Amino acid sequence: NKALRRLKVKTSKWKLSFICVAAIVAIALPGHLLSQTATLKSSSASIGSGPQWAVQVKKVDSAGLDLAPSFQLAIYENLLEELNKTKKFNAVLREGDRNAYDVPNLLILKTTVVKYTPGSETRRAVTTVSGATKLMVRSQLLTRDGETVLDCKVNGNVRFFGSNLRVTHNLARNIAKGIKKSNVATFRAL
Repeated sequence: NKALRRLKVKTSKWKLSFICVAAIVAIALPGHLLSQTATLKSSSASIGSGPQWAVQVKKVDSAGLDLAPSFQLAIYENLLEELNKTKKFNAVLREGDRNAYDVPNLLILKTTVVKYTPGSETRRAVTTVSGATKLMVRSQLLTRDGETVLDCKVNGNVRFFGSNLRVTHNLARNIAKGIKKSNVATFRAL
């Protein structure tokens, strides 16, 4: 009877450690979408829905603010991932992608940091009322000719738990939500 209990405890510890390792790997490895430069929609989704747009994401402009390069890169990568998730565009392209020249109906997303308030993970852990990391950006969706399709200010923050870089994910998600809710799909192609 004792041997059976020991075996169950050992099995439970093994299962628990396996689950912990799997959770750590799932958290540590971001989605495979970060390495993709473009995701194409199926052709059946574009039938009858008007012109299909592609978007090219420009690198984030810090506008002279003291924003760490890791934050700029994280915003950029998270934007690519979140825009792919919206399924609003035929393709989501990186800045400098040579395929952008051949893409009809290309929109360009420019993101400029307007305000940055650094936070403290330690303060957030100790007290939930201070230590928030906040970012405000101006997002502009433009045609190749420079015509503005969408121009808005978007906020992102981490108030309670999470690393300071989590603000970049929240910000990118909010930008993607704003674009998804807008009428970009109905904007007339030239």
